[in-house]
Formats: sequence, structure tokens, C-alpha cells
Amino acid sequence: MVIILKKGAYTEKDYISPSYINLNNPKYLEIDGFYYSGLIIVNYYREYDELILKTLMETNVNMNISIFYEKLNNINAIKELTYNIGNVGLELKEGKENRQDIDIALFSYNDAKYIRKEIQINGEEIYYLYIYLNIFSESKEELEKNLDKIEALLQSKGLQTRRANFRQEQLFLSCLPLAENNKDLKSVAKRNILTSGLVSTYPFISSSIFEESGIYFGNNIYNNSLVLIDRYNTDKYKNANMCIFGTSGAGKSFYTKLLILRNTLLGIEQYIIDPEKEYNKLGKNLNGTIIKIGPTSNNYINIFDIRKESIEENEHGYLATKIGKLIGFFNLVFGEINEEEKGLLEEKIIEVYKNKGINFNDKTLYKKRQFKTSKDMPILEDFYNILNDEKTKKFKIKLIPFIKGSLKFFNNYTNIKLNNKLIIADVYELGEDNLKYGMYLFTDLFWDKIKINRKIKKAIYLDEIWRLIGVTSTKEVAKFIYKIFKTIRKYGGSSVAITQDISDLFSLENGTYGKSILNNSSIKTFFSLEEENINLLSQYSNISEKEKIEIKSLRRGECLMFVGNEHILINIEASDFEKNLIEGEI
Repeated sequence: MVIILKKGAYTEKDYISPSYINLNNPKYLEIDGFYYSGLIIVNYYREYDELILKTLMETNVNMNISIFYEKLNNINAIKELTYNIGNVGLELKEGKENRQDIDIALFSYNDAKYIRKEIQINGEEIYYLYIYLNIFSESKEELEKNLDKIEALLQSKGLQTRRANFRQEQLFLSCLPLAENNKDLKSVAKRNILTSGLVSTYPFISSSIFEESGIYFGNNIYNNSLVLIDRYNTDKYKNANMCIFGTSGAGKSFYTKLLILRNTLLGIEQYIIDPEKEYNKLGKNLNGTIIKIGPTSNNYINIFDIRKESIEENEHGYLATKIGKLIGFFNLVFGEINEEEKGLLEEKIIEVYKNKGINFNDKTLYKKRQFKTSKDMPILEDFYNILNDEKTKKFKIKLIPFIKGSLKFFNNYTNIKLNNKLIIADVYELGEDNLKYGMYLFTDLFWDKIKINRKIKKAIYLDEIWRLIGVTSTKEVAKFIYKIFKTIRKYGGSSVAITQDISDLFSLENGTYGKSILNNSSIKTFFSLEEENINLLSQYSNISEKEKIEIKSLRRGECLMFVGNEHILINIEASDFEKNLIEGEI
């Protein structure tokens, strides 16, 4: 037997209609397994200095809110107000009421005079205001708990409420997007309000960010709303730079890996300096390139390389640009050098390039119309061999580990290729004392890579950045890192500073470079920090006293984010699949 259903037997209305509605209880409705109960705001403070619904919006209680404004005729309103003013004024004059009634009448008398003046003199309009709340939950117990919570919250803000018992259906319909203010509720909810007062009822005031082209960061802790941010949005943010601060175990590393994962899905080029060997598993799962430098590695980078992309097209000065970077590297190796020593080193650098046929004429960097390769450049040993006079002897001694000792892997020609959108620089094997050399080497390499194409979005992550701009570094290196944060925007890029050592971050030059990088980051993320670090951080950023307390009490995976001018508490969220990718279990 074949049953044929005629076209139109099941309409669009049937798709969106609930399967059942239970109206038997006067205190709530039951619709498809959810319980709904309504509140009517029936009275307000006479004056407000903040938004009425702000606290309500920041709760995590499920509710629908409906606000109706009904404009009155000013002429009729003035007539009615004048009539009431006359009647109440007469009663006050005659003093026929008891003392309590006289006070109430006096309030009404002054309010009426004020409203009439605002309408007649200041051009205000008068409205009726109606606000309904429809709270819903999957259980009656939770519904009752949430009703009590919202009633107490509103009462603390001077808002008097009444439950819509025996009128639950009418309130439910008034909270649907039908723009119908049910007449059975209007007489209870109606209150006067002037145009200037309407501002305080503005509902869209929750500190949430939802940008359609952004990536998902997590949920607003207060109201559970989604937070999506597009940090490359140049119309909204002055740059795409980020700072990520937090103690060990607060969730800082997981958050960073989550950003890398989600940006990978968007095709963004990403370069990570990894001093703690934290990103290798993620890199492997995302088919990224992992470059390791250390005693057991066969990867080499020549510090003396001059790369074609180190300056932009139509610009000049390859060797001059490279000398500045080399002075920064040798500052790390030799310690802070004075101007005389800097001049000596520059002279020797020029000489070692001259021996390879390279000088300040950019044409000397080409061979048969092709840019010279790493094999055509000097290496550290070439530089070491020309440090023969008495003035440069101490430099030669300090270079011995790089030429003949434990760091001789720095003395080689570059043999790596950067042809992946995700590249992780593993410098863990260098050890605590030598990490800064590898971090600087890769930062220089990645910076040249970033400058190739301005149209492509890219990001460089500097984990444990304090090593490059803190007291263990030098002014020359810190200036180079600051330059990256200041100028990467024009190359379509984003710099991300990550650290748990706040005191070290601000230890060089009285915190000048740490402060500059903080101020040149449109997005700042603070995970849980110790009080000492919070107080130090507050000296360099606009953290309020309330936010200091919040940062200290944050749980693992929670953070306070400064996104442009917005300050928002977020719970970082990830799917099980993302967690498995990050933790290397796939």
C-alpha cells in the first residue's frame, strides 16, 4: 500500500511550532521540556546614574527581555500634568492629609512640575515604559532559583518586580519578537519616562565582543556570550599585536596554542619562538615545520646571512641594515659594548664582508643576476679569524665556544628552508644561558620572512620575551624587538609577546621597552598572576583596583582581556578535538 501526501500538508509554521504547551499551572508555562516564568518591572528609582539593565545583562541566567516604549501626546500630557499640579497643590496648601501622605503628595507635586518644565522648556518628549522578563530553565527547581536570583538582583538596583502569575501566557507572547504589548500587562507595567531617561534603559551594554570575521576566544564569564575577535581588523584596532601574561599553570600556553590552531585554519602564516619545547606536538599535528638548533641538531642558520627580503623592494642599504642586526647579536655575546667597541666591531664586520666581495653597493650582493646564497656569505669563523689586534682580543676569546666549543653549530652555513605557513623554532637545547642567542637568530630570520608580502596575514610569537627585552638582554636587541612590534602592522603582521616573568619584562632601562611593547599591543590578555606581578603591571597599564582583584582570583583557563577599549573577563573554551590536537593525542 502506498500513501501519497499532498503538497502543503506540512507547513513552515509546523516546523517552528512547539510539540506541546502546558498552560495548567498559573506560575509557569511548560513548552517542549522547558519551564517559563515571567517578571514585570513595576517601579523604579526616581533617578539613575547608570544603565538600568546593565547588571541584569551580565548574569548567566537564561531569559528573554522585552522593552516597549509608547510615546504620548505632549499637549495632552501637559494638560493632565497641570490639572494634577493644581489639585495636589491645593491639598498641600490645605494640609488635609496626614504627614506621611503629605510627603508622598509633595514628591508627586515636584515630579509633575519637573516633567512639565522639561517638556515645555527643554523640548523633552514623554513616554510610557514597559519592561518584561521571561526566565526559562529545564527544571522547575532551577527556574525558581533563577527567579529568586533575578528578583534580588533587581531589588538591589531599586527595581520593584511582580511575578506574572495567571498572566504567564500573555507575558510569554509579549517577549516573543512580535512587538505586541499585551493589554492585560500594560496597566501593571506602565511608568512615565522622559526622552533623556530612555538612555538608561539601553539594553546592549554587556562587555562582549562578537566580530563576524574573528576567531572564537571563549565565553564571557558574566553572561556566557561568545567572544570572537578579529585582531587584524585595521578599522577597529590600531594593530594586531598581543601580550599574554600569566603564571605557570594558569592556562597561558594552552591559550596560545589554541590561537595558533585556529589561525592555522584561516591560513595565517605563523612563526613561533619556542624556548621551552612546548609547541612541537601541535606543530606535528598541524603539519608544521619544526626547526631545532642545538648540539644534536643538523639545522644551521648563519648569523652573517644577508637575505634578499631583509629590505623591501626599491629600497637600498643591505649591508648597513645587516651591520645593525649583527651589533645587536654581538651585544648579547660580548655584553653591553661601548661606542668605541661598537666602532671596532663595525670596522671588522665591514672587513669580513669585503673579503667575500660584498660592500655597501647593493649590486655586490648579486652574482649572475641572482642574489647570493648563504655559501657566498662569511660565517662566524671568518669573523673570528680577523680579530687579531690587541683591541679585539677579548672579543676573540668570547667567540671561542662558537667556533671550537659547545656552540660551534652557530658556525655554519644556513641549510634550512622556510616554505611552510607554520614554522616552530625549537631552541630548548641551547640551555638557559644560551637561549637568547637562538631566540635572536630566529627572530631576525622570521622578521625577514614576514616582510616579503604585505598582503598576507602573518604572526610571530615570542615566548619568554623577557629574555630579549629584559635585564639579561641589551638595549640594541630590545630596540630591534620593539621595532618589530611598532612596524609589523604595515606588513600585515601581528607580534605576540608571551611571558610569566613580569618583573624581568620591565627590568631593562626602568621598564622602557616592556612598557613600549605593552602599549603597542591592542590586545592584552592577563591570566592569574601573583600580587607582586599585578602591582608591577599596574604601573604600566590602566588596570583598575577591581581588575587587580579579579586577576589574582582567576582560575585556570580564565583571563581578563583588554581588547581595544573593552575590558572583559573570559573563560577560554576548546572542543575535545582541539584539545587532542594541542596535547598531541591524535
